[in-house]
Amino acid sequence: MTVRPGLIAAALCLSVYGALALTVDFPRAALGIQSDEATYYMMGHSLAEDGDLAYRSEDLVRVWREFPTGPAGVFLKKGRTITGAPDPDQQRLFFGKSFIYPMFAAPFVKLFGTNGFLVLHAMLLALVVLCSYLFLHARAPAMPSLLLATAFVGATVVPVYFVWITPELFNFALGCLAYFCWLYKEVASPERSPKGTAWLFCGRSDLVAAAILGILTFSKPPNALLFAPLVIWQVVGRRRLGIAIASTALFALVAGGLFATNIAISGDWNYQGGRDRQTYYYEFPFQNEAPKRDIGVPKSRNEALTNIIFDPRVFTTNLLHNAVYFFVGRYAGLVAYFFPAVFGLAAFLAAPSRRPRWQWLVLASGLAQVVLFIIATPYTWNGGGGSVGNRYFMSAYGVFVFLLPPIASTGISFIPWIAGSIFVAPLVLNPFVASFYPGSNAKSGPLRLLPVELTLIYDLPINNEPSRVRQWYGDNPGQGDPGFQIYFLDDNTYLRESDKSFWTRGESRAEFLIKTDRPMKRAVFVLTAGPLATDVKISADGRRQRLHVAADATEQVTFALGPGFLYQGTWPVWRVSVSSSTGFTPVFHGSDDTRYLGVRVKLVLAP
Repeated sequence: MTVRPGLIAAALCLSVYGALALTVDFPRAALGIQSDEATYYMMGHSLAEDGDLAYRSEDLVRVWREFPTGPAGVFLKKGRTITGAPDPDQQRLFFGKSFIYPMFAAPFVKLFGTNGFLVLHAMLLALVVLCSYLFLHARAPAMPSLLLATAFVGATVVPVYFVWITPELFNFALGCLAYFCWLYKEVASPERSPKGTAWLFCGRSDLVAAAILGILTFSKPPNALLFAPLVIWQVVGRRRLGIAIASTALFALVAGGLFATNIAISGDWNYQGGRDRQTYYYEFPFQNEAPKRDIGVPKSRNEALTNIIFDPRVFTTNLLHNAVYFFVGRYAGLVAYFFPAVFGLAAFLAAPSRRPRWQWLVLASGLAQVVLFIIATPYTWNGGGGSVGNRYFMSAYGVFVFLLPPIASTGISFIPWIAGSIFVAPLVLNPFVASFYPGSNAKSGPLRLLPVELTLIYDLPINNEPSRVRQWYGDNPGQGDPGFQIYFLDDNTYLRESDKSFWTRGESRAEFLIKTDRPMKRAVFVLTAGPLATDVKISADGRRQRLHVAADATEQVTFALGPGFLYQGTWPVWRVSVSSSTGFTPVFHGSDDTRYLGVRVKLVLAP
């Protein structure tokens, strides 16, 4: 084996991302705290500086030193004793997230401050690159292995999560490292392997993999599914019952011990449940001495919500749509954000009879995560509205590199880099902006060719821009027409006019969703051109029409509407696009309006 290319790639990865981690002014570059970052940020600093996981006023003061918005979105809950009695110290709360990621980051936070989180991420990325290369190179030449290993990290949304103070990249790395410890022995031989890897060919490697997966399960419990293939292979594939028992015991000990530690800390094994778990956005407990009431939003997760998940009206529809969206969705699909996983799956299925049995177990573990998320979280499987790509898939993605068969062609090995970069290059090159404005990533470029995930309408990234979602149209005075909401998917429309119409941008295609509270039979579009004539194309509910609108003239076009997509079995949603062939700027026609306008659209629905 030629180890040097892998070592060089890992060193370059560590150098580039390590330098960024040490030098970036994170609070300024990040533009603020987002998603779940507030909780993990405070936990990491609390462990590094206070040596505990309790929330007190000093933890709150610490945040404002770097972020003027405070810890917006922090999850907190009241503690209790192991016997269930209220916490005797009423001047503290506990954090409502897993502590394992901030615990690993705490030593680096102690040394480098907030940038310590990024230092940990840089080390994990470098380690993943090296392990992926070693695994692939055990069965294929060095250059194709190097290209595939680096694409597995670089041609995906993974580097975007490098700048997130959340456990996504941590979970991704743990999944990859655990499967490397388990499977390296299946593809390599001791005599050809680098020095220091002898332990990977004995039972100790399986025990290390089990321990890592125990940590990963505590970080996110659905990751327990990744452990099952390891034990199945030990029993069925290698017939090593003793190692299987030891691995299971160690996995249970690590995962169970961490949950037991959580009980000892806060009195509850479920860090996302317990009493009064709430999230806070504008005011925070212990912020000052003034009494506060109802400043938090309840967010306790103690129930499985089976009545919503298995709603017979929509279960099959959601499952079928999500099975497609999970792979080709515009905002969270694997093709766009994790193309090497799709490439690996396609390469695996190209000759399934030639794949070893352990690789089928890898496939089962990865797809089990996919099925779990689209069934258990049919309306939030992407990880919520602030996600870039599919945040929840990061753990499972770590094992997909082990699906790749031996690939000797350098040309074929370039495919993940080329195809993946087409979608994610703007995100990877500007991860801070891509993270803070996740809805902007799909407003242009090839992502617009992919379908919008209608099952995620409340959790699409565009919901981070309140001025462009849930906008109220219709309900015109004296007309008796119903009101409805519009979700604008791009910036090719301007804000609502006084008569509840809107202008599209000139020479552009505007896309939006219409959502109502009842079925509708017709959609009537009233189109008005400016001083220039324009050709308009409209698509609504899968039907298309084209028409010419003369200068300063108005035309009307009507579409029959089908049932649409019933979000949560209740609210019909239709996809619409409007484009104009020309554009004008009113400032050149006696106005002070500097917008570049195409066609004015007034939409009326009929039930």
